[in-house]
Amino acid sequence: MEKDLADGIKNLSSSLNKHKVKYMFVGGVAISFYGSARPSSNLPRDIDYDIDVWYLATNENFVKLTKSIAEISPELEDELKKIIFDPKKTFIKFNLEGFHFDFLPNLVAFYRKDFDKCFGKKEIGEIDGVQINIISKEDLLLDKEKLGRDKDLADIENLKKNSYKGFSR
Repeated sequence: MEKDLADGIKNLSSSLNKHKVKYMFVGGVAISFYGSARPSSNLPRDIDYDIDVWYLATNENFVKLTKSIAEISPELEDELKKIIFDPKKTFIKFNLEGFHFDFLPNLVAFYRKDFDKCFGKKEIGEIDGVQINIISKEDLLLDKEKLGRDKDLADIENLKKNSYKGFSR
């Protein structure tokens, strides 16, 4: 994993953990954790990495999430306070220093009601002593199957071939 990406994941996780947000990394970060790194495609010119995070879509967790985001990106604080939370629709998207972040209240294969079940099966990675919550490989495969895009089908094949778990620098 590239140092900038590793530091971005570590810094975000540190803030999410500090605020006791219930979250899991999904998408490319989860794929990298399971040993099948695939860079995101079609990113805007000033964005190097796309980070997808599934969060427990409850009012309490959403407040914790917005506090965590405001901590890493203080210029968003006023905008975050204006969001009217809807557990089915409140996606938070923002860019910060070469990163694009998507905070998702649900995944294609899973809904809000499924979060706790999936959270109980999560893997815990670590970067420089910081805990990183990762969706389980089984649940990642289910989500990729539901998405069904060509790149997701390729991810499935690569994930099935790999038994590696963890981040490396």
